Amino acid sequence: MKFKYLSILAIVIMLCFSFQVVSENVVKINNSNHIGTNEFITIKVALYTDENEDYFFEFLSAADFFYALDDYSWIVGNKEYSFDVDFITSKDIYRGKLNIENYDVLLYPPDTADEYLINTGFSRLLRNKLRVRNIREFIEDGGGYYGSCGSALIAVNMINEPETFLERAMKKSCMGLSCAYVDFHGAIPILNQLSGKSYETTDTQAYLLFSGWNTDGPHGSFMLSGASLDAPIFNDHPIFDDYLEETRRIRWIGAPNIYIPETPDRKISVLATYPDEEICENESIDVHYWKFTGNLLDLIKGQLFGKGDIHWCENLGFLMRSFVFSTDWEKTDSIVKTNFSNKPFMTAEEYPNENLGRIVICTGHPELEVWWGGHIEEVEDTDENNIYDALHHWVDVTPYNETIEDELSYNYWIIRRSIAWAAKIPDDALPPVYGTSQVCDINSEDSKSEIVLYGNSKTSDGIVELELYYRHSADNETWSDWALYSTDTNGEDGWSWNFAFPNCNGYYQFYSKRHVYYLGYEEIETDPPGPDAMVYVDLE
Repeated sequence: MKFKYLSILAIVIMLCFSFQVVSENVVKINNSNHIGTNEFITIKVALYTDENEDYFFEFLSAADFFYALDDYSWIVGNKEYSFDVDFITSKDIYRGKLNIENYDVLLYPPDTADEYLINTGFSRLLRNKLRVRNIREFIEDGGGYYGSCGSALIAVNMINEPETFLERAMKKSCMGLSCAYVDFHGAIPILNQLSGKSYETTDTQAYLLFSGWNTDGPHGSFMLSGASLDAPIFNDHPIFDDYLEETRRIRWIGAPNIYIPETPDRKISVLATYPDEEICENESIDVHYWKFTGNLLDLIKGQLFGKGDIHWCENLGFLMRSFVFSTDWEKTDSIVKTNFSNKPFMTAEEYPNENLGRIVICTGHPELEVWWGGHIEEVEDTDENNIYDALHHWVDVTPYNETIEDELSYNYWIIRRSIAWAAKIPDDALPPVYGTSQVCDINSEDSKSEIVLYGNSKTSDGIVELELYYRHSADNETWSDWALYSTDTNGEDGWSWNFAFPNCNGYYQFYSKRHVYYLGYEEIETDPPGPDAMVYVDLE
């Protein structure tokens, strides 16, 4: 009996000792645990919305952020990174839940920004001040921020004096997190005319507001609003440094460009600009101003008899119903003017204190689908025109099933890399750009006879293998064909290859290719358009 008790005591002591040893090897790193040689790093993302989840996923474009990030994880060498998306509400922010102990990045969707802008324009200023204060403190403490379109605009400062209700609302809403600024012009259709302003004060908001609220219409609510622009890309920043092409097609829906001060108080980089060709000079995407020619009776009729649901800015209530259902509208000869050519479209910056909080803003919508071909066509001018059914729409767009791209998730990698960079993930460990894997950058030239190359790959169920391809050049001009060098068949200890320079001296380029085998299904990654990494070696 004594032997039995002694055995139990010994086992307990051994378990306690084992637990002690493991505990001593656990290190806190960005809200994650580092155990032994493996690091599991979780990026906690606060996705800001006041809507319930059913409404969020059915009607809000912000759901695309969730789809891009939630449960996405990737392994770089022996480190595994993952996004953990948590919904955060205004009440949560008022109560102090938004802090760097709970989250790494605040993701502020455009839908939430639109509601916030209207709320600020009307009332509840004390609550909004509290919200802004807590968001600003989060950034000052080192947290990250990402915003698209409206949520990009409220992160900056507006420099022009407001002349319309929408401009005044924007002026009050701007939080000044960024050192950038906007010259914002816009108005809510009908409201600006009732106040004696010209119909042209609607400005580029026409690309959004004239595209229709009717979810049963030809394109659904805002589905094909705005335009898919080919934005010139600057790849001297970590977010785009693995992108090989000169432009990227990104959705835009009427937001103005960004201005950067001549002497900014911080490090700020332009990631992308508007295209060389001015939007209003491109006949396939220019639109005309429409003016409201109805009267008070038409507004009342729109309010009382308008048929259809409105799933945007619902807090405007009866006002919004009048705006979208009232007739009649008349097409004018005036084209919506833009002055965006080559001006900043997307930027990244670090907050100017010792905590270096990171801010990424884009006046477009990388989270939304893009399309190819087609052109904007304005509807026939009749006595029944209204905003609900749209004043313009896209026609002859290339059907999704006829392209090789996945238009719905085409730019999800931009969202992932932006959020990861804002969370201060190392530059060489951001998620892959092309497909599901890539070879990590080689930090320096190496004259050894062998180097270790590290892979970066999205995680997956099933059996995952990562192939390494290489090619060689003696002069960095004429290259050999791509050849398979080696396959790492086990990512549990990280992705890596020992590369021994089979062609001796010269230049080497590399890319990886992921294979997944799961329940009889095989998925093979498409070859990227070019190399992931490159190195020069002189073995003499």
